[in-house]
Amino acid sequence: MFRRDGWVCRWCGRPVIFAPAMRYLDALARSQGVKDSLAYFHPNWTRRDAPLLDHLGAVIDHAEAHSRGGLDAEDNFATACNKCNARKNATTLTDFTSRSPRRAVVGRYGEPVAWDGFSTLFLILARQMPTLVTPSEAEWLKALNAAAHASGTGGHAE
Repeated sequence: MFRRDGWVCRWCGRPVIFAPAMRYLDALARSQGVKDSLAYFHPNWTRRDAPLLDHLGAVIDHAEAHSRGGLDAEDNFATACNKCNARKNATTLTDFTSRSPRRAVVGRYGEPVAWDGFSTLFLILARQMPTLVTPSEAEWLKALNAAAHASGTGGHAE
């Protein structure tokens, strides 16, 4: 899903961040002696404790809300940022897009062409810190590795 959508929120057009990568980045910094409070990761993605994830954390959203009969099917899934996912909630796609039309995010130097949401960072750090890998992250490792090998990037997710 994330790769298909270019790691960009379908609703607002902003690049999203793969949250487990931030958890490993936080662990790496702490393992190197950083004792100060870091705002890289928090399990609840709170604005105070993880401002990037609070807004840009990657989530999979139902285009048509599951609670309104939207299917659990790939063509009904969309990459979304945490903020858009919360704003959209169970609103119909038509109502949401009319209420919150997508405004182009204009980058000063153009659109990202090789953005991977830090998924490659996740792959590298998870391999270096295997004792931290949770069961759900192990599934992500398999999926991201398979996608990277299928694309010929040799273990680097796109």
